[in-house]
Amino acid sequence: MSNQLVHILPPQVANQIAAGEVVERPASAMKELVENSIDAGANRVVVRISDAGRKRIEVDDNGFGMSAADAELSLQRHATSKIESSEDLHCIASHGFRGEALPSIASVSRFRMQTAHDGVGVEVRVDGGGETVVRPAPPRQGTRIEVLDLFLNTPARLNFMRSNKTEEAAIVDLFRALALANPSVAMQLELDGRSRFNFPGESTEARVMTIMGSKFADNQIEQSIEHEGMHISAWLGLPTFHHRDSTRMLFLVNGRVIRDKQLLAALRAGYRDVIFHDRYPVAVIRLEIDPANVDVNVHPSKREVRFKSPQTVRSGIVACVRAGIERMGQVVASTTSDQALMAIQRSSSPQSGGGGFAAPTGGGLSMTGAGTAAGGQQGGMPRFSSGDYRPPSQASAGRDVTRLLFSAPDVHEGSGPYQASAPLDLGEPLAQIHRCYILAQTATGVVLVDQHAAHERMTYEKLKTELAGGTVVSQMLLTPESLSLSGEAAAWLHDHIDALCRFGVEVEAAGDESFLIRSIPAMLGSEPLVEMVTELVESCRLIGVDFEGGSSGGARVLERWLGNRACKGSIKSGRLLSSIEQGALLRAMESTPNIAQCNHGRPTYVTLSLHELDRLFGRQE
Repeated sequence: MSNQLVHILPPQVANQIAAGEVVERPASAMKELVENSIDAGANRVVVRISDAGRKRIEVDDNGFGMSAADAELSLQRHATSKIESSEDLHCIASHGFRGEALPSIASVSRFRMQTAHDGVGVEVRVDGGGETVVRPAPPRQGTRIEVLDLFLNTPARLNFMRSNKTEEAAIVDLFRALALANPSVAMQLELDGRSRFNFPGESTEARVMTIMGSKFADNQIEQSIEHEGMHISAWLGLPTFHHRDSTRMLFLVNGRVIRDKQLLAALRAGYRDVIFHDRYPVAVIRLEIDPANVDVNVHPSKREVRFKSPQTVRSGIVACVRAGIERMGQVVASTTSDQALMAIQRSSSPQSGGGGFAAPTGGGLSMTGAGTAAGGQQGGMPRFSSGDYRPPSQASAGRDVTRLLFSAPDVHEGSGPYQASAPLDLGEPLAQIHRCYILAQTATGVVLVDQHAAHERMTYEKLKTELAGGTVVSQMLLTPESLSLSGEAAAWLHDHIDALCRFGVEVEAAGDESFLIRSIPAMLGSEPLVEMVTELVESCRLIGVDFEGGSSGGARVLERWLGNRACKGSIKSGRLLSSIEQGALLRAMESTPNIAQCNHGRPTYVTLSLHELDRLFGRQE
């Protein structure tokens, strides 16, 4: 009896271990086979699934086939046609390359492959990782692979599979992702004999709209930029068209769908001051980057990648998003108007118990506060798995991201005012409703404006522009205001007293825990001084102010402090506005960037067209 403890695993066991990494569930096997078809040059791929992939996964393509020798060799571990040397690993342009997918799948199923080359067909069979059987078959175009009885010899993995509905949902999600990444390929999915998807070969934009749904198509813009050797194409949802989680934030890198926490963080950073803090943007980002600058060999199923310069990629995404937001910042999502109509219809329906609109009270028209409604979940959109994404840390963005977020955009440079890509027309004011909303009439309908949210965004944009340009207008106080701080805050301020100057605040030390406020931003001259400066000190102390040193501290301070100041310094709900003041507010809104939402992400106005009003009152069907 040998005393040797170390031994080489049998090939079948090694393949089953590899299958545990590559083939997590039926959707994983389907993904590997479809990517092989695309790498083989197929422009048509048909996927057939039975019993959520437990009984059968079939992938049929019209790509390049294989000879009998190549077909048999493809079932060996590390057999591949896509790389030849270690140098090739630094410039991978194909989907699959490890040479583990086919042998791993064949080791845990009854595997059938039919293919052909030069008019000679071949069939390869493997049952549960056993002997490979090769025999002649009728010639065909492309390759068809059947995976029957998945996990037949690994009952533990079979027992850990979820319900059929869950496994089918995973297959649908991955199929959508593959279709999104390969728009020129016609792709069809059948589930238990029923056609689930049948995408024709089409343009990238058409495929994005097909996958993301009609509501996204109505509430997005396309934006593309060149950034330090990368080409970034993005389809960006309006800030008021958001979602409850990150599953609608999709990234394609060189035709590969990935989930990268840093990219998710960069996308959220781009939307940071125009969207609810607990909501997520809806967007598709497509990156074309030199394969030498991205490593796709860091995850067995290639769900993650590593960038040579991640900061450059993140700053490029933020730049693209901010460029898009500058173009769409005055547009409110159509879903907001839809929600307003539904709210009015509910309040006026007999089933609501209200018997119609509520009687006017307090001299104003009582209406549902549609102007404060937030865009919710959009129907008809796909659900993509969010993986293990969690909200990023506050310091996830770097110096370039900070600069792009809070630098003065091109539209503010020069002597001219902000110019939107499509002029915003908010009409003429008719009335103020409950001292909270302004009702205005336009040529095509009516507009309902949340006066507080609108003025909040206007104040915020003015403050942000001044601070970004280093031109904050300070107001010297005739009599300095006393400021008392606690021990830690006082100690921090003694060490960083000059840091407040960039915000237009000048403070002078008058003791260990006492200070004198000498000047404040002129725009916030009516604010309670002590509260304002205390809040600024607290924001700087907690977040950090290393704006030039490369952290995101400066951006976060601007967002937190300016957001709160803009809110507290804006027109309050309940303030009576004259007709002249209402008109002035509407005109100022029309020349303010990002006016569609306040800095907390709430919509500032809702539009109702004449057609929608006619439909509401039954004048049109």
